[in-house]
Amino acid sequence: MHINTAVSKAWLSHIVVGWLIVFSAGLAAAPNPSFNLIGHIENFTLDDVGNPLSGATLTVRGMPITLPSNLLIVMPGQYLTAHDIFRWNAATHSYDAAARADNSGLALRDTPPPAVPFEAEVIGNVVAGKYIAGVVHITQGALHVTAGAIQSINAATGEFVVGPDGGSPGVRVRLNDPTGIYSVASTDLDKRFALDPGNSPVHAKTGFPVCIPRTDKPDECPAGNRPAAGVNHFRYTCAGVSGAGAQASADAQSVACNPAKPAPLAVGDYVTVVGMLVKDAAGNFLVAAHGLDAELGIYTSPGQNPAYVYIEEALQGTKGERFADFPQEETTRFRIVGFSTDPTRNVEIRLIDSGLDEVGTSMSGSVGLPPSNGPQLGRFRNTWPAKDDARAVRRDVKAQIVGLDAVVTLPNGLTPGVYVAPIAEYIYPEVTRFGAHPADTTNAFPVPVAFENFCFLRKPGASITTLEPHTLAALTPFPDSGHPQSQTTGAPATRVCGD
Repeated sequence: MHINTAVSKAWLSHIVVGWLIVFSAGLAAAPNPSFNLIGHIENFTLDDVGNPLSGATLTVRGMPITLPSNLLIVMPGQYLTAHDIFRWNAATHSYDAAARADNSGLALRDTPPPAVPFEAEVIGNVVAGKYIAGVVHITQGALHVTAGAIQSINAATGEFVVGPDGGSPGVRVRLNDPTGIYSVASTDLDKRFALDPGNSPVHAKTGFPVCIPRTDKPDECPAGNRPAAGVNHFRYTCAGVSGAGAQASADAQSVACNPAKPAPLAVGDYVTVVGMLVKDAAGNFLVAAHGLDAELGIYTSPGQNPAYVYIEEALQGTKGERFADFPQEETTRFRIVGFSTDPTRNVEIRLIDSGLDEVGTSMSGSVGLPPSNGPQLGRFRNTWPAKDDARAVRRDVKAQIVGLDAVVTLPNGLTPGVYVAPIAEYIYPEVTRFGAHPADTTNAFPVPVAFENFCFLRKPGASITTLEPHTLAALTPFPDSGHPQSQTTGAPATRVCGD
């Protein structure tokens, strides 16, 4: 997800609710239990249609959950506010000037209900008897995947069919690509679930962008970016238009190619596709894809730009200040897995709150991680310590090739050499002695999530553009952990957000 904006959030100044002080082994605060709900969106209502940062109420698995104001919801290819989601007009495939007051089109109780249910994952704490969200993902099915060979391609419409190679016709697929980076522009699909336009979510295994051949703008998906007969067109080095660049490896022959443009997919290519089911005018289903991974090994010449990286996996532990007498295990372990088209250059990893403004933490310094030169040529991965001092929790992770003169945006909208994505998974603390909570002998519950350490949820001065520019404040109400330090400082004693 390419975030060209600052997304850290303002200081928690006045919303602290649900405190309970008990006396047991000294003065201690009763923690606010955490929750993790995953399921279909049953009901979805917006608090204030006139406020672009309005909060909302989301019902999942029968539980009404408060989405605080200023919350950014993680969609498949972008961040949106709840207000953004309600501005979508399903009839015109466009955004209304103001939020729709009736429904979002995503909830089972909407009129009409969606043809296919939508799914939310919500993580938060129970504060003063209410479920308050801190992290929200919305998809049609986070684990739904289509895989197979490309059986046919319609270059005029951008539609292609994926199924068994040589078998009966499979499923129809279109890229949800409103700006037409990888295919014919999709103007009739739900833009809330569109692909990320800045990174390259439509790519070869190595991260090199790929595309659907097209008749409207053939130069944007040039046929010359796949080798002609005599060269392995599944594994090669895109070495520039002269073809004179060095090979990435002995079995990835250099070819004349334009690395500033995607490589065209072809019938027979095996692909894995993620996206949502939509109905066409005839009532038939097709997949509107926001991501595609092709079984291709496309590299760029050593040391030459543009080169590409992508992030396959990123997870972070959320260690917070320990609660008194609360038996818990926590971690700040951070893990990254990704690929680079140029294995000769290291990749720097940063955890950031503010997109390309780089307010955050350098994980690898200026040295970076060396990509593999083994069988999985170009792969980089590392796991940083699991038990170091409490680390601020960041929203995004950025991978960038070390030594780039500058990060540039190509005419087609791609930013080679850099990839910015949300942290895909947070690792939360867990109890180590089930039912043993001497700080509160009346209840036993999961360890709270230390959202005070999620600096982007409460720090000031943030700006972001989703559908329009916003200035963000702290989440209100805040999904506080209930730690006693939060009552006076808004943060654990370690002050990991620079308080």
